[in-house]
Amino acid sequence: MNDAVSGKASVGGHALSPKTRRFLTETRLGHLIDGELVLSADGATMPVIDPNTGLEFVRVAQGGAVEADRAAQAARRAFEDGRWRNLPPMKKEAVLRRLGALLEEHREVLMDLDMLDGGIIRAQTPFFVQFGIDVTNYYAGWPSKIEGAMSPTGANLVVQQVREPIGVCGVIMPWNAPSAVPLGVVAPLACGNSVVLKPAEQTPLTALLFGMLCLEAGVPAGVVNVVQGLGHSVGAALVDHPEVDSISFTGSVATGKRIQAAAAAHLKRVSLELGGKSPQLVFADADIERASMAAAWAVWGHSGQICTAGSRVLVHRSIHDEFVARMVEASRALKVGSCFDADTHVGPVISQQQLDQVSRYVEIGRAEGATVALGGRRHDADGYFFQPTIFTGVRNDMAIAQEEIFGPVMAVIPFDSDDEAWAIANATEFGLAAGVWTRDVVRAHRASQRLKVGTVWVNTYQLNETSVPYGGVKASGFGRSLGAVSIEEFTHVKSVWFNLD
Repeated sequence: MNDAVSGKASVGGHALSPKTRRFLTETRLGHLIDGELVLSADGATMPVIDPNTGLEFVRVAQGGAVEADRAAQAARRAFEDGRWRNLPPMKKEAVLRRLGALLEEHREVLMDLDMLDGGIIRAQTPFFVQFGIDVTNYYAGWPSKIEGAMSPTGANLVVQQVREPIGVCGVIMPWNAPSAVPLGVVAPLACGNSVVLKPAEQTPLTALLFGMLCLEAGVPAGVVNVVQGLGHSVGAALVDHPEVDSISFTGSVATGKRIQAAAAAHLKRVSLELGGKSPQLVFADADIERASMAAAWAVWGHSGQICTAGSRVLVHRSIHDEFVARMVEASRALKVGSCFDADTHVGPVISQQQLDQVSRYVEIGRAEGATVALGGRRHDADGYFFQPTIFTGVRNDMAIAQEEIFGPVMAVIPFDSDDEAWAIANATEFGLAAGVWTRDVVRAHRASQRLKVGTVWVNTYQLNETSVPYGGVKASGFGRSLGAVSIEEFTHVKSVWFNLD
Protein backbone atom coordinates (compact mmCIF):
# COMPACT_ATOMS: atom_id res chain seq x y z
CA MET A 1 0.00 0.00 0.00
CA ASN A 2 1.12 3.58 -0.71
CA ASP A 3 0.41 5.71 2.36
CA ALA A 4 0.37 8.92 0.31
CA VAL A 5 -2.90 7.85 -1.37
CA SER A 6 -4.13 4.83 0.56
CA GLY A 7 -7.82 4.86 1.36
CA LYS A 8 -8.52 8.21 -0.29
CA ALA A 9 -11.30 8.72 -2.81
CA SER A 10 -9.39 11.58 -4.35
CA VAL A 11 -5.87 12.91 -4.70
CA GLY A 12 -5.33 16.64 -4.29
CA GLY A 13 -9.10 17.07 -4.35
CA HIS A 14 -9.38 15.34 -7.74
CA ALA A 15 -12.02 12.65 -8.14
CA LEU A 16 -10.43 9.56 -9.66
CA SER A 17 -11.96 6.45 -11.17
CA PRO A 18 -12.11 3.32 -8.95
CA LYS A 19 -9.56 1.60 -11.19
CA THR A 20 -7.15 4.51 -10.79
CA ARG A 21 -7.52 4.48 -7.01
CA ARG A 22 -6.86 0.74 -6.93
CA PHE A 23 -3.80 1.13 -9.12
CA LEU A 24 -2.35 3.86 -6.92
CA THR A 25 -3.16 2.19 -3.60
CA GLU A 26 -2.67 -1.50 -4.34
CA THR A 27 0.25 -1.57 -6.77
CA ARG A 28 3.87 -1.78 -5.69
CA LEU A 29 5.10 1.32 -7.51
CA GLY A 30 8.56 0.00 -8.23
CA HIS A 31 10.33 -1.26 -11.32
CA LEU A 32 9.07 -3.99 -13.62
CA ILE A 33 12.05 -6.30 -14.16
CA ASP A 34 11.80 -9.81 -15.58
CA GLY A 35 8.07 -9.87 -14.96
CA GLU A 36 8.22 -8.81 -11.30
CA LEU A 37 7.48 -5.51 -9.55
CA VAL A 38 10.56 -4.80 -7.44
CA LEU A 39 11.87 -1.94 -5.31
CA SER A 40 15.29 -0.35 -5.71
CA ALA A 41 18.21 -2.26 -4.23
CA ASP A 42 19.07 0.71 -2.00
CA GLY A 43 15.45 1.45 -1.12
CA ALA A 44 15.52 4.88 -2.82
CA THR A 45 12.26 6.52 -3.82
CA MET A 46 11.29 9.72 -5.61
CA PRO A 47 8.16 11.90 -5.45
CA VAL A 48 5.52 12.19 -8.13
CA ILE A 49 4.17 15.74 -8.20
CA ASP A 50 0.71 16.85 -9.26
CA PRO A 51 1.34 19.94 -11.45
CA ASN A 52 -2.20 21.12 -10.76
CA THR A 53 -1.35 21.67 -7.08
CA GLY A 54 2.45 21.49 -6.88
CA LEU A 55 2.09 18.79 -4.23
CA GLU A 56 3.51 15.30 -3.96
CA PHE A 57 0.77 12.65 -4.11
CA VAL A 58 2.73 9.40 -4.23
CA ARG A 59 6.29 8.07 -4.30
CA VAL A 60 7.79 5.53 -6.67
CA ALA A 61 11.02 3.58 -6.59
CA GLN A 62 14.05 5.48 -7.83
CA GLY A 63 16.47 3.20 -9.61
CA GLY A 64 20.00 3.60 -10.85
CA ALA A 65 22.70 1.62 -12.61
CA VAL A 66 21.94 -1.54 -10.60
CA GLU A 67 18.31 -1.65 -11.74
CA ALA A 68 19.25 -0.69 -15.31
CA ASP A 69 21.70 -3.60 -15.38
CA ARG A 70 19.14 -6.06 -14.02
CA ALA A 71 16.59 -4.96 -16.61
CA ALA A 72 19.08 -5.10 -19.49
CA GLN A 73 20.19 -8.59 -18.46
CA ALA A 74 16.58 -9.75 -18.21
CA ALA A 75 15.80 -8.30 -21.62
CA ARG A 76 18.83 -10.04 -23.12
CA ARG A 77 17.84 -13.42 -21.66
CA ALA A 78 14.30 -13.00 -22.94
CA PHE A 79 15.58 -12.12 -26.39
CA GLU A 80 18.07 -14.95 -26.62
CA ASP A 81 15.70 -17.67 -25.44
CA GLY A 82 13.33 -16.69 -28.24
CA ARG A 83 10.12 -16.78 -26.20
CA TRP A 84 8.95 -13.66 -27.98
CA ARG A 85 11.32 -13.32 -30.92
CA ASN A 86 10.48 -16.79 -32.29
CA LEU A 87 6.77 -16.72 -31.49
CA PRO A 88 4.80 -17.26 -34.73
CA PRO A 89 3.75 -13.92 -36.23
CA MET A 90 0.03 -14.45 -35.86
CA LYS A 91 0.48 -15.32 -32.18
CA LYS A 92 2.49 -12.13 -31.69
CA GLU A 93 -0.31 -10.21 -33.34
CA ALA A 94 -2.90 -11.81 -31.06
CA VAL A 95 -0.91 -10.75 -27.98
CA LEU A 96 -0.50 -7.17 -29.21
CA ARG A 97 -4.17 -6.93 -30.12
CA ARG A 98 -4.98 -8.10 -26.60
CA LEU A 99 -2.69 -5.34 -25.33
CA GLY A 100 -4.68 -2.80 -27.36
CA ALA A 101 -7.90 -4.13 -25.85
CA LEU A 102 -6.46 -3.87 -22.32
CA LEU A 103 -5.44 -0.27 -22.95
CA GLU A 104 -9.01 0.39 -24.04
CA GLU A 105 -10.30 -1.24 -20.85
CA HIS A 106 -8.02 1.06 -18.83
CA ARG A 107 -8.90 4.21 -20.76
CA GLU A 108 -10.20 6.02 -17.66
CA VAL A 109 -7.05 5.18 -15.70
CA LEU A 110 -4.83 6.44 -18.50
CA MET A 111 -6.84 9.66 -18.69
CA ASP A 112 -6.63 10.14 -14.92
CA LEU A 113 -2.86 9.62 -14.95
CA ASP A 114 -2.41 12.01 -17.87
CA MET A 115 -4.14 14.69 -15.82
CA LEU A 116 -2.66 13.74 -12.46
CA ASP A 117 1.06 13.67 -13.21
CA GLY A 118 1.17 14.79 -16.85
CA GLY A 119 -0.82 18.02 -16.59
CA ILE A 120 -2.95 17.30 -19.68
CA ILE A 121 -6.38 18.92 -19.51
CA ARG A 122 -9.47 16.75 -19.37
CA ALA A 123 -10.65 17.87 -22.82
CA GLN A 124 -7.41 16.68 -24.44
CA THR A 125 -6.79 13.40 -22.60
CA PRO A 126 -9.12 11.36 -24.86
CA PHE A 127 -6.99 12.27 -27.87
CA PHE A 128 -3.69 11.39 -26.17
CA VAL A 129 -5.03 8.09 -24.84
CA GLN A 130 -6.66 7.16 -28.15
CA PHE A 131 -3.38 7.86 -29.92
CA GLY A 132 -1.61 5.31 -27.69
CA ILE A 133 -4.34 2.75 -28.36
CA ASP A 134 -4.24 3.41 -32.11
CA VAL A 135 -0.45 3.02 -32.19
CA THR A 136 -0.74 -0.31 -30.40
CA ASN A 137 -3.42 -1.58 -32.76
CA TYR A 138 -1.50 -0.38 -35.82
CA TYR A 139 1.72 -2.17 -34.93
CA ALA A 140 -0.23 -5.22 -33.74
CA GLY A 141 -0.77 -6.00 -37.41
CA TRP A 142 2.91 -5.84 -38.40
CA PRO A 143 4.53 -9.12 -37.20
CA SER A 144 3.02 -11.07 -40.12
CA LYS A 145 4.05 -8.42 -42.63
CA ILE A 146 7.78 -7.99 -41.94
CA GLU A 147 9.10 -9.57 -45.10
CA GLY A 148 12.49 -10.08 -46.73
CA ALA A 149 13.50 -10.26 -50.37
CA MET A 150 15.49 -12.25 -52.90
CA SER A 151 18.44 -10.62 -54.64
CA PRO A 152 19.15 -11.30 -58.33
CA THR A 153 22.32 -13.39 -58.66
CA GLY A 154 23.94 -16.02 -60.88
CA ALA A 155 22.14 -19.20 -61.93
CA ASN A 156 23.64 -21.32 -59.16
CA LEU A 157 23.22 -18.87 -56.30
CA VAL A 158 20.28 -17.88 -54.15
CA VAL A 159 20.56 -14.87 -51.85
CA GLN A 160 17.90 -14.13 -49.26
CA GLN A 161 17.51 -10.78 -47.55
CA VAL A 162 16.09 -11.53 -44.10
CA ARG A 163 14.82 -8.75 -41.83
CA GLU A 164 15.57 -9.58 -38.18
CA PRO A 165 15.06 -7.84 -34.81
CA ILE A 166 18.08 -5.95 -33.52
CA GLY A 167 17.94 -7.27 -29.93
CA VAL A 168 17.48 -5.22 -26.79
CA CYS A 169 16.05 -1.73 -27.32
CA GLY A 170 16.50 0.99 -24.70
CA VAL A 171 13.62 3.46 -24.88
CA ILE A 172 13.87 6.78 -22.99
CA MET A 173 10.50 8.53 -23.01
CA PRO A 174 9.59 12.20 -22.38
CA TRP A 175 7.09 13.54 -19.85
CA ASN A 176 4.78 15.49 -22.13
CA ALA A 177 2.59 12.59 -23.31
CA PRO A 178 2.54 9.76 -20.74
CA SER A 179 -0.21 7.73 -22.42
CA ALA A 180 1.78 7.75 -25.67
CA VAL A 181 4.18 5.16 -24.16
CA PRO A 182 3.13 2.64 -26.88
CA LEU A 183 4.70 4.96 -29.46
CA GLY A 184 8.15 4.00 -28.20
CA VAL A 185 7.55 0.38 -27.23
CA VAL A 186 5.08 -1.41 -29.49
CA ALA A 187 7.01 -1.04 -32.75
CA PRO A 188 10.13 -2.70 -31.25
CA LEU A 189 7.89 -5.44 -29.85
CA ALA A 190 6.21 -6.01 -33.21
CA CYS A 191 9.67 -6.60 -34.68
CA GLY A 192 10.51 -9.24 -32.06
CA ASN A 193 12.81 -7.17 -29.85
CA SER A 194 13.00 -6.93 -26.07
CA VAL A 195 12.66 -3.51 -24.44
CA VAL A 196 13.94 -1.65 -21.41
CA LEU A 197 11.75 1.41 -20.92
CA LYS A 198 12.92 4.39 -18.89
CA PRO A 199 10.00 6.84 -18.47
CA ALA A 200 10.50 10.45 -17.48
CA GLU A 201 10.85 10.83 -13.73
CA GLN A 202 7.99 13.37 -13.74
CA THR A 203 5.51 10.87 -15.26
CA PRO A 204 6.44 7.32 -14.21
CA LEU A 205 3.00 5.87 -13.52
CA THR A 206 1.62 5.23 -17.02
CA ALA A 207 4.77 3.37 -18.07
CA LEU A 208 4.46 1.04 -15.10
CA LEU A 209 0.80 0.37 -15.86
CA PHE A 210 1.68 -0.26 -19.51
CA GLY A 211 4.34 -2.80 -18.55
CA MET A 212 1.88 -4.62 -16.32
CA LEU A 213 -0.69 -4.71 -19.12
CA CYS A 214 1.95 -6.17 -21.46
CA LEU A 215 2.33 -9.09 -19.05
CA GLU A 216 -1.43 -9.49 -18.76
CA ALA A 217 -1.74 -9.51 -22.55
CA GLY A 218 0.75 -12.38 -22.81
CA VAL A 219 4.07 -10.70 -23.52
CA PRO A 220 6.62 -13.00 -21.84
CA ALA A 221 8.36 -11.86 -18.67
CA GLY A 222 11.57 -9.97 -19.39
CA VAL A 223 10.52 -8.81 -22.85
CA VAL A 224 9.21 -5.47 -21.51
CA ASN A 225 11.01 -4.01 -18.49
CA VAL A 226 10.39 -0.63 -16.85
CA VAL A 227 13.02 1.13 -14.74
CA GLN A 228 12.10 4.35 -12.95
CA GLY A 229 14.75 6.94 -12.16
CA LEU A 230 16.67 9.99 -13.27
CA GLY A 231 18.15 10.47 -16.70
CA HIS A 232 21.74 10.91 -15.55
CA SER A 233 21.61 7.57 -13.71
CA VAL A 234 19.17 5.12 -15.34
CA GLY A 235 19.23 6.70 -18.80
CA ALA A 236 22.99 7.00 -18.87
CA ALA A 237 23.37 3.40 -17.66
CA LEU A 238 21.19 2.11 -20.49
CA VAL A 239 23.11 4.08 -23.09
CA ASP A 240 26.38 2.66 -21.76
CA HIS A 241 25.18 -0.91 -21.20
CA PRO A 242 26.75 -3.53 -23.50
CA GLU A 243 23.55 -5.62 -23.60
CA VAL A 244 21.46 -2.73 -24.98
CA ASP A 245 21.67 -2.70 -28.78
CA SER A 246 19.80 0.52 -29.57
CA ILE A 247 18.60 3.69 -27.88
CA SER A 248 15.50 5.69 -28.77
CA PHE A 249 15.36 9.04 -27.02
CA THR A 250 12.89 11.91 -27.04
CA GLY A 251 13.94 15.07 -25.24
CA SER A 252 16.30 18.03 -25.34
CA VAL A 253 19.04 18.69 -27.86
CA ALA A 254 21.70 18.87 -25.15
CA THR A 255 20.78 15.45 -23.75
CA GLY A 256 20.47 14.01 -27.25
CA LYS A 257 24.02 15.08 -28.06
CA ARG A 258 25.32 13.44 -24.89
CA ILE A 259 23.46 10.22 -25.71
CA GLN A 260 24.81 10.10 -29.25
CA ALA A 261 28.36 10.70 -28.04
CA ALA A 262 28.10 8.01 -25.35
CA ALA A 263 26.46 5.51 -27.71
CA ALA A 264 29.25 6.01 -30.25
CA ALA A 265 31.67 4.27 -27.88
CA HIS A 266 29.64 1.08 -28.41
CA LEU A 267 28.67 1.78 -32.05
CA LYS A 268 25.10 1.57 -30.79
CA ARG A 269 22.16 2.42 -33.00
CA VAL A 270 20.49 5.68 -31.92
CA SER A 271 17.21 7.38 -32.83
CA LEU A 272 16.63 10.93 -31.56
CA GLU A 273 13.56 13.17 -31.49
CA LEU A 274 14.79 16.44 -30.03
CA GLY A 275 11.98 18.93 -30.30
CA GLY A 276 11.63 22.04 -32.38
CA LYS A 277 10.81 25.69 -32.83
CA SER A 278 8.18 25.12 -35.49
CA PRO A 279 7.07 28.03 -37.70
CA GLN A 280 3.54 28.67 -38.89
CA LEU A 281 3.53 30.71 -42.09
CA VAL A 282 0.37 32.76 -42.59
CA PHE A 283 0.10 34.38 -46.02
CA ALA A 284 -2.07 37.31 -47.03
CA ASP A 285 -4.61 35.09 -48.82
CA ALA A 286 -5.15 32.78 -45.82
CA ASP A 287 -8.52 32.24 -44.17
CA ILE A 288 -7.70 34.60 -41.29
CA GLU A 289 -10.42 33.44 -38.91
CA ARG A 290 -9.54 29.78 -39.30
CA ALA A 291 -5.78 30.33 -39.32
CA SER A 292 -5.76 32.61 -36.27
CA MET A 293 -7.64 30.09 -34.14
CA ALA A 294 -5.49 27.19 -35.29
CA ALA A 295 -2.27 29.14 -34.81
CA ALA A 296 -3.22 29.99 -31.25
CA TRP A 297 -4.19 26.44 -30.30
CA ALA A 298 -0.98 25.13 -31.86
CA VAL A 299 0.76 26.89 -28.95
CA TRP A 300 -1.84 26.78 -26.16
CA GLY A 301 -2.51 23.07 -26.58
CA HIS A 302 -0.99 21.20 -23.59
CA SER A 303 0.38 24.60 -22.50
CA GLY A 304 2.87 24.61 -25.37
CA GLN A 305 4.51 21.40 -24.14
CA ILE A 306 4.32 19.60 -27.48
CA CYS A 307 7.41 19.14 -29.64
CA THR A 308 5.59 20.46 -32.71
CA ALA A 309 4.11 23.50 -30.94
CA GLY A 310 3.88 26.20 -33.62
CA SER A 311 5.49 28.80 -31.40
CA ARG A 312 6.92 30.98 -34.21
CA VAL A 313 4.00 32.55 -36.07
CA LEU A 314 5.16 34.24 -39.27
CA VAL A 315 2.45 36.58 -40.61
CA HIS A 316 2.39 38.60 -43.83
CA ARG A 317 2.70 42.24 -42.86
CA SER A 318 -0.50 43.23 -44.69
CA ILE A 319 -2.64 41.13 -42.32
CA HIS A 320 -0.37 41.19 -39.26
CA ASP A 321 -2.35 43.56 -37.04
CA GLU A 322 -5.74 41.99 -37.75
CA PHE A 323 -4.34 38.50 -37.27
CA VAL A 324 -2.77 39.33 -33.91
CA ALA A 325 -5.93 41.12 -32.76
CA ARG A 326 -8.02 38.03 -33.53
CA MET A 327 -5.62 35.74 -31.62
CA VAL A 328 -5.52 38.09 -28.63
CA GLU A 329 -9.30 38.43 -28.51
CA ALA A 330 -9.90 34.68 -28.72
CA SER A 331 -7.13 33.79 -26.27
CA ARG A 332 -8.04 36.38 -23.65
CA ALA A 333 -11.23 34.47 -22.85
CA LEU A 334 -9.51 31.13 -22.22
CA LYS A 335 -9.71 29.62 -18.76
CA VAL A 336 -6.39 28.68 -17.17
CA GLY A 337 -6.85 26.11 -14.44
CA SER A 338 -6.83 22.54 -13.18
CA CYS A 339 -6.73 19.73 -15.70
CA PHE A 340 -9.61 18.08 -13.86
CA ASP A 341 -12.02 20.97 -14.52
CA ALA A 342 -14.08 20.22 -17.61
CA ASP A 343 -14.10 23.88 -18.70
CA THR A 344 -10.32 24.42 -18.47
CA HIS A 345 -8.65 25.41 -21.74
CA VAL A 346 -5.02 25.77 -20.62
CA GLY A 347 -3.59 23.61 -17.85
CA PRO A 348 -0.31 23.72 -15.94
CA VAL A 349 3.20 23.19 -17.14
CA ILE A 350 4.80 20.05 -15.79
CA SER A 351 6.96 21.32 -12.92
CA GLN A 352 8.34 24.23 -10.95
CA GLN A 353 11.49 24.00 -13.04
CA GLN A 354 9.47 24.32 -16.24
CA LEU A 355 7.45 27.19 -14.82
CA ASP A 356 10.65 29.01 -13.92
CA GLN A 357 11.99 28.40 -17.43
CA VAL A 358 8.90 29.86 -19.07
CA SER A 359 9.04 32.88 -16.75
CA ARG A 360 12.71 33.40 -17.53
CA TYR A 361 12.12 33.37 -21.29
CA VAL A 362 9.28 35.88 -21.01
CA GLU A 363 11.59 38.25 -19.17
CA ILE A 364 14.27 37.67 -21.81
CA GLY A 365 11.72 38.54 -24.51
CA ARG A 366 10.87 41.79 -22.78
CA ALA A 367 14.55 42.63 -22.36
CA GLU A 368 15.18 41.93 -26.05
CA GLY A 369 12.60 44.56 -26.97
CA ALA A 370 9.60 42.39 -27.90
CA THR A 371 6.13 43.58 -26.88
CA VAL A 372 3.74 41.53 -24.74
CA ALA A 373 0.38 41.65 -26.52
CA LEU A 374 -1.23 39.14 -24.17
CA GLY A 375 -0.38 37.46 -20.87
CA GLY A 376 3.23 37.59 -19.82
CA ARG A 377 2.99 36.43 -16.22
CA ARG A 378 2.26 33.47 -13.98
CA HIS A 379 -1.38 32.70 -13.36
CA ASP A 380 -2.54 33.34 -9.80
CA ALA A 381 -3.30 29.81 -8.65
CA ASP A 382 -1.70 26.94 -6.81
CA GLY A 383 0.27 24.71 -9.11
CA TYR A 384 2.42 25.47 -12.15
CA PHE A 385 0.30 27.78 -14.28
CA PHE A 386 1.37 30.43 -16.79
CA GLN A 387 -0.86 32.69 -18.84
CA PRO A 388 -1.03 32.24 -22.63
CA THR A 389 1.48 34.81 -23.85
CA ILE A 390 1.77 36.49 -27.25
CA PHE A 391 4.86 38.52 -28.18
CA THR A 392 4.83 40.92 -31.12
CA GLY A 393 7.68 43.00 -32.50
CA VAL A 394 9.82 39.87 -32.53
CA ARG A 395 12.95 39.49 -34.63
CA ASN A 396 13.96 36.00 -35.64
CA ASP A 397 17.37 36.36 -33.95
CA MET A 398 15.78 36.85 -30.50
CA ALA A 399 16.07 34.03 -27.97
CA ILE A 400 12.27 33.70 -27.80
CA ALA A 401 12.28 32.99 -31.56
CA GLN A 402 15.25 30.62 -31.59
CA GLU A 403 15.12 28.57 -28.41
CA GLU A 404 12.52 25.98 -27.44
CA ILE A 405 10.61 27.34 -24.45
CA PHE A 406 8.15 24.45 -24.07
CA GLY A 407 5.45 26.64 -22.60
CA PRO A 408 2.46 28.76 -23.71
CA VAL A 409 4.55 31.47 -25.34
CA MET A 410 4.14 32.62 -28.95
CA ALA A 411 6.50 34.81 -30.97
CA VAL A 412 4.84 36.67 -33.89
CA ILE A 413 7.17 37.75 -36.71
CA PRO A 414 6.07 39.77 -39.76
CA PHE A 415 7.31 39.11 -43.31
CA ASP A 416 6.86 40.85 -46.67
CA SER A 417 7.50 38.20 -49.33
CA ASP A 418 7.47 34.45 -49.87
CA ASP A 419 11.24 34.30 -50.08
CA GLU A 420 11.55 36.18 -46.78
CA ALA A 421 9.08 33.76 -45.20
CA TRP A 422 11.13 30.71 -46.28
CA ALA A 423 14.32 32.35 -45.06
CA ILE A 424 12.91 33.19 -41.62
CA ALA A 425 11.28 29.80 -41.23
CA ASN A 426 14.52 27.93 -42.00
CA ALA A 427 16.78 30.22 -39.96
CA THR A 428 16.81 28.03 -36.84
CA GLU A 429 18.77 24.99 -35.69
CA PHE A 430 15.53 22.97 -35.51
CA GLY A 431 13.67 21.22 -38.29
CA LEU A 432 10.75 19.28 -36.86
CA ALA A 433 7.56 20.70 -38.41
CA ALA A 434 5.93 23.71 -40.04
CA GLY A 435 2.47 24.95 -40.90
CA VAL A 436 1.43 26.84 -44.04
CA TRP A 437 -1.76 28.87 -44.35
CA THR A 438 -2.65 29.90 -47.91
CA ARG A 439 -5.31 29.39 -50.56
CA ASP A 440 -2.66 29.36 -53.31
CA VAL A 441 -1.93 25.72 -54.23
CA VAL A 442 1.28 26.67 -56.03
CA ARG A 443 2.58 28.52 -52.98
CA ALA A 444 1.59 25.58 -50.78
CA HIS A 445 3.57 23.13 -52.92
CA ARG A 446 6.51 25.52 -53.06
CA ALA A 447 6.45 25.82 -49.27
CA SER A 448 6.50 22.05 -48.85
CA GLN A 449 9.67 21.97 -50.95
CA ARG A 450 11.42 24.96 -49.40
CA LEU A 451 10.81 24.27 -45.69
CA LYS A 452 13.60 22.22 -44.07
CA VAL A 453 11.48 20.15 -41.69
CA GLY A 454 10.23 16.60 -41.24
CA THR A 455 6.52 17.47 -41.49
CA VAL A 456 4.60 20.21 -43.28
CA TRP A 457 0.91 20.81 -42.57
CA VAL A 458 -1.02 22.91 -45.10
CA ASN A 459 -4.16 24.69 -43.86
CA THR A 460 -4.16 22.52 -40.75
CA TYR A 461 -1.79 21.79 -37.90
CA GLN A 462 -0.61 18.98 -35.60
CA LEU A 463 -2.57 16.20 -37.24
CA ASN A 464 -1.13 12.72 -36.87
CA GLU A 465 -1.89 9.27 -38.17
CA THR A 466 -0.33 5.98 -37.16
CA SER A 467 0.65 5.18 -40.76
CA VAL A 468 2.39 8.53 -41.37
CA PRO A 469 6.10 8.81 -40.40
CA TYR A 470 7.05 11.41 -37.81
CA GLY A 471 10.46 12.91 -37.07
CA GLY A 472 12.76 15.81 -37.81
CA VAL A 473 15.94 17.03 -39.43
CA LYS A 474 18.82 19.22 -38.26
CA ALA A 475 18.87 19.61 -34.46
CA SER A 476 15.39 18.10 -34.23
CA GLY A 477 17.06 14.72 -34.54
CA PHE A 478 16.99 11.75 -36.87
CA GLY A 479 15.07 8.51 -37.22
CA ARG A 480 11.34 8.15 -37.68
CA SER A 481 8.49 6.86 -35.56
CA LEU A 482 5.09 5.76 -36.86
CA GLY A 483 4.38 4.15 -40.19
CA ALA A 484 6.24 1.38 -41.98
CA VAL A 485 9.59 3.18 -41.72
CA SER A 486 9.56 2.58 -37.96
CA ILE A 487 9.92 -1.14 -38.67
CA GLU A 488 13.26 -0.36 -40.30
CA GLU A 489 14.38 1.43 -37.13
CA PHE A 490 14.05 -1.77 -35.08
CA THR A 491 15.26 -4.40 -37.52
CA HIS A 492 18.36 -5.07 -39.59
CA VAL A 493 18.81 -6.93 -42.88
CA LYS A 494 20.83 -10.13 -42.99
CA SER A 495 22.00 -11.44 -46.38
CA VAL A 496 22.07 -15.24 -46.66
CA TRP A 497 23.91 -16.85 -49.61
CA PHE A 498 23.14 -20.37 -50.89
CA ASN A 499 25.44 -22.11 -53.36
CA LEU A 500 23.33 -24.57 -55.36
CA ASP A 501 26.24 -26.36 -57.07
